Amino acid sequence: MKQLSCLTIACASIALALTALGGPEPMSSGKEMKQVAPAPPECDFTWTGFYFGGNAGYGWGNAETDFNPLPDPATFGDLAPTSLSPDPSGFIGGGQLGYNYQFNKWLVLGIETDFQGSDIEGDTRRFGFRDFDGDIALDDPNVFIEAHERVQWLGTTRGRIGISPWCRWLFYGTGGVAYGNVDYSANTNFDNGVTYPVKFTETNVGWTAGGGIEYAVGHHWTVRVEYLHYDLGSENRTQVELFNGVPVVPPVGPTFFVHNNFDTNGNIVRGAINFKF
Repeated sequence: MKQLSCLTIACASIALALTALGGPEPMSSGKEMKQVAPAPPECDFTWTGFYFGGNAGYGWGNAETDFNPLPDPATFGDLAPTSLSPDPSGFIGGGQLGYNYQFNKWLVLGIETDFQGSDIEGDTRRFGFRDFDGDIALDDPNVFIEAHERVQWLGTTRGRIGISPWCRWLFYGTGGVAYGNVDYSANTNFDNGVTYPVKFTETNVGWTAGGGIEYAVGHHWTVRVEYLHYDLGSENRTQVELFNGVPVVPPVGPTFFVHNNFDTNGNIVRGAINFKF
């Protein structure tokens, strides 16, 4: 038994010695524990494709109307060159359709056309307008000049260029052609039977520019907020003097006219929803 105990002790001593001779355990370099970060998920949406939808918003504008007496202010006498600003505003809404193509995961080019009905309207009246000398011509509530303008409908065809820095988001600028149907009217009333009324409707062509932000709710639906400025140019008309509604052409002396010039430009802020194929 004593010999067995000695043998056991000897074996244990040899094992400890071999362990010591093997040196310390190698230290970990840390590379084995380093975790590779997962790759960001690919965007599951593309802006490429045709789409259509509806829009609604609010418009306000400038409809400055100029009143110019003819043959010249000095001869006309009772009316100095004057301007009024009806400042039309109101609801606008309609539909749009277009196509986008997405490049390099972030650049988006497209084209869009839209058509809206409009209630953008304004009118104003000024009493006691000034004469050629700068004085009040007639301080009478029945003597006035007035102007009115209404955009009945408005359409645009525009290019779009945008960036998509994050999946499903699009920030874009847009610009192109605008066209619209506008009612115009103005009158210079002297309350003695003498008036210079003008009233007409024109379809005008101009330009538009703006920008917006669009977000893809799902694979087929997007929503946006957009701003547009439009300019449909100007229209002008010259009206001969009417006396009780009948044109006055005196046999002797000058014939009097009022020349009206109407500007048409404005701004639109609107929301829209689209379905993308």
